[in-house]
Amino acid sequence: MVLALLFALALTSAPTSAPGGPAASETTAATPTTPASPLGRARLRGRVMVYGSRDPVAGARLLGDDNSTETDKTGHFELWLPPGEHELLIRAAGFQDLSVSIKLEDRQDLVYEYRLAPDVAGNKFRTVVRQQREVAVSSTTLRDEEIRAIPGTFGDPFRVVGSLPGVSQLAGFLPYVVVRGAAPGNTGYYLDGVRVPILFHVALGPSVIHPYFIDQVDFYASGAPVRLGRYASGIIEGRTRAARRDRAYGEFDVRLTDAGGLVEIPLNYKYDRACLAEQRQKARSKKTGRVKREACRRGPARGSLTFAGRYSYTAGVLTLVQANLKLRFWDYQARFDHALGKRATYTAFALGSFDELGEKSNPTPFVRFEFYRLVQKIRHGLPRGGVATYSLGLGLDRTGLSRTRSNEWLVAPRVDVRVPVGESGNAEFGAGIDQEVQIFRGATAATASEGWKLESLTQLFSDRVVSATGMYAELLWRKGRFDIRPGVRADLYAQVGHSPVLPQARTVTHAFGIDPRILVREKVGERWTLRQNVGVYHQPPSFPVPLPGLESFGFERGLQRNIQGSVGYELVLGNKLAITQDVYLGRLTNLQDYDLASLSSGKLQEIDDLVISAKGWSYGLETMARLLPGQRAYGWAAYTLSRSTREYEYGGRAASNWDQRHIVNVVLGYRISDRWSFGGRLHFHSGRPYTVQIGDQTASEALLYNRNNRRLPAYFQLDLRAERTWRFRAWSLHFVADLLNSTYSSEVIACVLQGNSDVASSGAGSIVSDTACGSRGLRYILPSLGLRGVF
Repeated sequence: MVLALLFALALTSAPTSAPGGPAASETTAATPTTPASPLGRARLRGRVMVYGSRDPVAGARLLGDDNSTETDKTGHFELWLPPGEHELLIRAAGFQDLSVSIKLEDRQDLVYEYRLAPDVAGNKFRTVVRQQREVAVSSTTLRDEEIRAIPGTFGDPFRVVGSLPGVSQLAGFLPYVVVRGAAPGNTGYYLDGVRVPILFHVALGPSVIHPYFIDQVDFYASGAPVRLGRYASGIIEGRTRAARRDRAYGEFDVRLTDAGGLVEIPLNYKYDRACLAEQRQKARSKKTGRVKREACRRGPARGSLTFAGRYSYTAGVLTLVQANLKLRFWDYQARFDHALGKRATYTAFALGSFDELGEKSNPTPFVRFEFYRLVQKIRHGLPRGGVATYSLGLGLDRTGLSRTRSNEWLVAPRVDVRVPVGESGNAEFGAGIDQEVQIFRGATAATASEGWKLESLTQLFSDRVVSATGMYAELLWRKGRFDIRPGVRADLYAQVGHSPVLPQARTVTHAFGIDPRILVREKVGERWTLRQNVGVYHQPPSFPVPLPGLESFGFERGLQRNIQGSVGYELVLGNKLAITQDVYLGRLTNLQDYDLASLSSGKLQEIDDLVISAKGWSYGLETMARLLPGQRAYGWAAYTLSRSTREYEYGGRAASNWDQRHIVNVVLGYRISDRWSFGGRLHFHSGRPYTVQIGDQTASEALLYNRNNRRLPAYFQLDLRAERTWRFRAWSLHFVADLLNSTYSSEVIACVLQGNSDVASSGAGSIVSDTACGSRGLRYILPSLGLRGVF
């Protein structure tokens, strides 16, 4: 059925030729001669639109023999010409030129609609004009094709982060990221400044946010601004796209495993005041009482409403290959924006996500994750270009692991103020308050007879209230060639709840962290820029792998801390290529890491047997060569040479369980035409370490004398992507084929004990005997076929 539809589209979607080129069209609505046109003159007016869309082309130039004009923000134009035949050239940045021939009679008034086709060889990226450049930003920012057309990501913007320098994944089929050798739970996720617990659905599911809701992704391996905190390693921040104010917009996508859509609806349009006054006068004179607003030119709307969501029917697909496996997920997003006068805007943003993995024969799933957020925000303009933002976030996070559940209710008010400093406007001061109240309610059916001690269960799943109060301030200052961004953040944590030792008693624990940070950039030449940053990053106790509703437990453990700095440069070559290189060094203390020694020996009874407090170092070199926007090709090549160590209580200093020495990512996409684009991603990484018992060593002796002395095999993967686009007059249809791991490579994730041992298996950080280790991995190819419509 899909193939038949695509074949029919291939026969019918060629654009209708218009005067001046096959990739453009025109619609004519001729109006009889009007008295408004002076003698010896004729008027040509109309609108310039994008072919295959309902978007106007602002700033398009209509060039004639003697006269010319330019379209306004809504794409409208008006041009007075003498009677006769005329050749016009319509030109706009990022679009193919369109030549048209028109014939005008004396005092004629013609209305035309012209459509320009995108130029794949030109700059189709949006132009961002800023009054001044942002000071001392130390992040990698991705947008457009760089977040939506990368092979192996299935079109999800957040998955692209896994191909950047300093980043590795827990496994190729798991979306958890490891940044600079820290645990996945040490990396934070933000959406428009709102903290979210996870970014992806279970297994190979997509991101929990509709991909076209995201405008850009900022990744901070280090040097995150002080407004973002409470994480000891990297931070990934997504920024949602501002809703359209000029027209309704929508899109849908249907894939083999899920379907989704997005709709934007403008609200409360502005109309030309003079025209409205004229229509009111006509209504009064005719005594009809009806004002014809549609007769007036409509300006941007004052508000907008956006809905997005996705639903998975993976369960039905999996039934074909695995009758007893149950997998479900869905998500939703809704956003309301409206102007509050000339200097303020109001935004309400709601989102939610649900995941469940289990067996059809068992009503209790293995894993269930869900979270919900409702954020209300007012952005108020201050004198001299300052901005104050007031927000209130409400949330609910839930995790279900077999018969154990944890619920976290969240209340998060926040204030952020930015004001310019000095008369020259080269400095800005920012300060804010970031408050969170976390209310935990847990329940478990597990007992001490199942191998857990009651204290551990109480510590994780007891009812408790946590207050996290953060205050921050920073100065953004530019002087000559230097950009400097010093800042400081302070967080006070307090917890009230049941004692893990005496369940009938209540206990109060607290912790305090202060995070000074500074970023410096120096422009040493036309194409060279040096950049440095150093800072302290604190995080409350957490699981090594992030789980919704399981965080901020056991402040008697103290805060996790990372003192990290980096030095590097940026080099731009010929407006085609940008090269960045950074050397980093981090000192990790009290980090919550995992240790599989107890799991391998069958003695897992307490949390401390699995989640340990460790300290260590992380250091390395990150290199990235990235194609600049505005070319047919897009992508980058990234290489990370890294080392992550831990100082264990038993075994001394050894490689971390997350250590990967070499990580290579090469991403390349190419737009052959406005119909076809292809891309590929090559990924390579070396293996993580595990411990091998040598000779007749016991497990304890192996940990003491030769911890993490072997490594899992290296892994190579090639992902491919192809996209075909059909453009109709006012909408477009895209067919996308994505192939994950086209090389059918096997990723070894565990070293499994063989023979009759009771110990089943373990992966990185495990303990196995030298003669009883068998590699276990996953060998898979994951295709994804889908249709996406934009209207």
